Amino acid sequence: MNKKSDCFLFFVKMTFFVLLLFPPFSFFSQESVIIYQKGTPLYEDVANGLSSKVTVKTSIPVEKDKEEDALIQLMPQKDSLVCAIGPKSVTSAFQSQCSNMVAVGIPNPLSKIYSQSKGVSFVSMYPDVKAILDYFSKTNSAKSFGIIYTNSVNQEMGDYFKREIESSGFKCKVLGVDKAQDLVSPFPFFLGQVDVAFLLIDPLAYNNDAVKFMVTKAIEKKKIICAFSEQIPSNGIPMALFVPASALVDITAKALKEAKPGTSFPPYFSTSFSISINEQAMKAIGALYDDKKVKTKY
Repeated sequence: MNKKSDCFLFFVKMTFFVLLLFPPFSFFSQESVIIYQKGTPLYEDVANGLSSKVTVKTSIPVEKDKEEDALIQLMPQKDSLVCAIGPKSVTSAFQSQCSNMVAVGIPNPLSKIYSQSKGVSFVSMYPDVKAILDYFSKTNSAKSFGIIYTNSVNQEMGDYFKREIESSGFKCKVLGVDKAQDLVSPFPFFLGQVDVAFLLIDPLAYNNDAVKFMVTKAIEKKKIICAFSEQIPSNGIPMALFVPASALVDITAKALKEAKPGTSFPPYFSTSFSISINEQAMKAIGALYDDKKVKTKY
């Protein structure tokens, strides 16, 4: 065998060996600028967790009443791949006109506000809708689902849930209101038409009077109301399905590795979720749940 052949074979072997030691992403992965909302444990955990999944160029905290400081730090980095975690961080990234960004923690990434954004991908706080439907159909034999939201905040996300529910072969009812008081009249009838009602991430969920009213009717009619934030069952809502920090880190890392300047992807949803419950409400309703998935009980 001649020297050229020997050199070529040696090159092939060395390339194969290096690829075994170092996966392709180690050559081509982009450095990421992390900007995160300080003071919210979930957002802090995601920011910290990403350091072991992607190459982090710098990490910028957004502190309460010090948003301008974070904006000043971000401006020189705006042409980098930016991962903005939490609504305030996403706002700062948009103000800086970042052209290549992954945004985490926006309740309604499908909003028209973001529809024209190029080079921005969103990681949703919701679990994958089909995974949610599969869970309730198996644990409670649910066949019909309802969606509750305020029109001004969550119309697009409500439409998305409806499409996913109906395309999966389930029945769907929608209750979009302009303010919490609008729930009083239609809610009992609405609840009577569904097996499970989804309360979207929305200011409505934190209105104490609305929550008390919804929980009372849910117990009366023995129906599950499911929210999507770990803490909401502390207010009486029977249960919540939420994406834990570890799963949010994984799906965010995937979005960052796939990010391309000028290219936007559909929102990323994690198929992994945990559960929090209000034990008293769940017992009163008589609903079943997978105790292995329960992270928090109130």
